[in-house]
Amino acid sequence: MSGKIYEKEHQIKYYECDTTQKMTLSMLLNVMLHVSGEQSYLLGVGDEVLAEKGLAWIILQYEVKVERMPAFYETINITTQATSYNKLFCYRIFKVYDAEGNLCVTVNSTFALMNVKERKMARVPDEIVAPYESEFTKKLVRSPKPIKVDEETMISKEYRVRYLDIDSNRHVNNSKYIEWAIDTLNLEFLTTHEIKSMTIKFEKEVHYGQLIHSEMSATKETDNNMITAHRIIAEGVTNCEASIEWKTVE
Repeated sequence: MSGKIYEKEHQIKYYECDTTQKMTLSMLLNVMLHVSGEQSYLLGVGDEVLAEKGLAWIILQYEVKVERMPAFYETINITTQATSYNKLFCYRIFKVYDAEGNLCVTVNSTFALMNVKERKMARVPDEIVAPYESEFTKKLVRSPKPIKVDEETMISKEYRVRYLDIDSNRHVNNSKYIEWAIDTLNLEFLTTHEIKSMTIKFEKEVHYGQLIHSEMSATKETDNNMITAHRIIAEGVTNCEASIEWKTVE
């Protein structure tokens, strides 16, 4: 596996945690993206350099595996590595370790570059990816597809996109999709279950003021595990799909 590895320590804050004092997945992904952005800046290919070319990074998919979600006040070590790329897609892996060096979370991610003016995907320029020393490959990385929502058993909640839901790319921040998805589950379930794995695929942008529907259906796999399927829809268009595997808190 090629590509420069960058790492950063992070002490978990109380506002990054839920009521169980565990770090939320949406907050962890935000911190991970900050670490990868810091690497890009130090390599001379940060957001300002991309903006001069009319480009911005967008996230297409996450594949998350959780051994243990770190908790409030822990110091974790986050590593990230841009592993490979092709003409349109860039692949990056994140790993989270606790203070004893135990692996807590692994995230495989797929990125692309967006032409900001045209709001379309753009080819990856060699000069942008060269500093990462990642491998060029013609092969596409096939990530698992999220499970489809069961139309007959699903529940749905509505949300209006707020100003603070959108980011500098002028669309809804990716972490908000995860929050909308998880919010379809009730308090009792969320305080007695933890995320074991998640696959989430981002299909289309959501913008300020839009009304979205967060849909969810659940399938019980074993006594201790459950899988929930999720879909975010705005104006009849699927914007995001996800499936989350949960385990019962011991």
